[in-house]
Amino acid sequence: MKYYNTIPEEQETIINLDYYAKELHIYSSRKAVIQRLYAKLGDPTKTNYINKALTSASWNIPFADKKKITIALSKPIIIGQMK
Repeated sequence: MKYYNTIPEEQETIINLDYYAKELHIYSSRKAVIQRLYAKLGDPTKTNYINKALTSASWNIPFADKKKITIALSKPIIIGQMK
């Protein structure tokens, strides 16, 4: 998969708990986070592209899927390995 080279100042990951819809929403424009989430959670709910290069992705995970929520909110997935 080809990724868009987003400058570091514009990279972000947003985690939102939607209590009304009973879903965890994760959005990221950071290549490393997208790759880790894709490997652990599978296909994203929504993707955005610029010139056929992936710029961002988002996942919606229902509260009932506790295993995926635990994986998605783990520090190595969101932040990466601490050195």
